[in-house]
Amino acid sequence: MESSASGVFCSRMLSMVNREDVNAIVQAQRHMLDRFEKTNEMLLNFNNLSSVRLNQMTERYLHHTRALVEMKKDLDSIFRRIRTLKDKLSKQHPEAFSSIHESLEVEDEDFDPNPKSSLPLSDTLELSSDSSNTSPTLLTPGASGDSEDVPVIKEQDGHVQLVTEGGGE
Repeated sequence: MESSASGVFCSRMLSMVNREDVNAIVQAQRHMLDRFEKTNEMLLNFNNLSSVRLNQMTERYLHHTRALVEMKKDLDSIFRRIRTLKDKLSKQHPEAFSSIHESLEVEDEDFDPNPKSSLPLSDTLELSSDSSNTSPTLLTPGASGDSEDVPVIKEQDGHVQLVTEGGGE
């Protein structure tokens, strides 16, 4: 070996390091490298699977969104028809609609999904006792027993009927 200072320094450093310890460190590093490669592969598989699932869910989400938009259009059309029927009925039978306080022509922007009724819910809706008709019957605000011939709007089989409490239709 060289007798220079750098040669002496290198030889002393090499004598201080145990070969078995260096081999153990190298083995630990190889083991960690293998684990990191496996983890990386698992993460790549997870990302690929997540990407496929995201694409599937995006398609389903778009399909459901389109369905909801279509349903909203259908419901808007139905409510427009109901409004037209109510207008026709109010013109044909104005006495039946005289007790209604709210306007029947509600604009779509002004529609309140939770209307504040002056009557409790139990007085506003009445379920039919007929098992074939599951739709509720809407009572007019004066139908809480104030008079005997109070008109009631009933919907049955897709038709709107104006019925008085006395039994006349």
